[in-house]
Amino acid sequence: MNLQKLKNIVNEIDGGVVKPVYLFQGDDQFLQKFVVEKLESSFFPEGVSAKIILEPNEMRGSEIIEKLYGVDLFSSKKLFVLRNPQKIHKNYRKEIFRYCDNPAQSNCLVIFLEDFDKRKLIVKELTKRFNPIDVRSPFENKMAVWVNYFFKEQRIEADSKVKAEVLKIAGDSLYHLENEIDKIAIYLPDGEELTMDHVTRFSGWKRDYKRWEFLGAVGNRNVQKAIKTGQSLIFQNETFLSLMYPLTSLFQEMLFHKISPGTFLQFRGYIPLSDSIKKKLPHFSEQYSRQEIENGLLLLGKIDERIKTTKVSDESELVQFLFNVISKNG
Repeated sequence: MNLQKLKNIVNEIDGGVVKPVYLFQGDDQFLQKFVVEKLESSFFPEGVSAKIILEPNEMRGSEIIEKLYGVDLFSSKKLFVLRNPQKIHKNYRKEIFRYCDNPAQSNCLVIFLEDFDKRKLIVKELTKRFNPIDVRSPFENKMAVWVNYFFKEQRIEADSKVKAEVLKIAGDSLYHLENEIDKIAIYLPDGEELTMDHVTRFSGWKRDYKRWEFLGAVGNRNVQKAIKTGQSLIFQNETFLSLMYPLTSLFQEMLFHKISPGTFLQFRGYIPLSDSIKKKLPHFSEQYSRQEIENGLLLLGKIDERIKTTKVSDESELVQFLFNVISKNG
């Protein structure tokens, strides 16, 4: 199955073409948020958005179907966002397929398949109808494309060496990269070309700690340092959501080391962790039991759901996670 390129879809959306149904494959939260915001901007040019989140973990299948087929007396258009439809009770899945076969042309339904198991019937049925669009985390060799995109969006001129330096500083995730370039745009005078000197100055302002220091503290089970560095990052305009993906990768890689002892491990594609953290993964994995690592991944999944469906405190979620998972008394 060939995945459609996100770039082509974004170009269509920017050109004012919004289809009634989109199927996305992948769990990169930045890219999911990115495409939904693009659709909102194009679908609601007047600025008043009618976005409805359809969350199978929080809503019954009947509620989801009722929302999709609900009649609006004022005929206003709606943007529906449905994540992980495989969690909808099987009794209501046929209704989802029926809607996909004959969607309301005035609305837009966005479906995210994060768990892409081709053996599952709902995945087979949806991919029969739509060619999925790729929203997986990009490999490292594709991150340069996003550097160019973010610079273009901010109307910042910079040569290839400067862009490479920004990528080196913040290329561990799309969230981090966008945040760093956003900050540069704030401090760079209008019309001035970005230089290496600017990058050196801007990349360190008001930043007490780096993300790798936080991840290193988590890997070493240093609770106090993890809280201190994590809170510092949140105060510097990070969010728990932007920290969650490297955290999840850290625990996934530790688990891989835990279940593959004594074998030669190669990094499989893009991992949103710095080289310094990657080198320490064998040591970090020794600090945790397999059960503790699996519990950490389970808790991150629950936090992810809460962030998507409720209003939560980033700092509170961070501290609770650290005490529950990395504290040896947790």
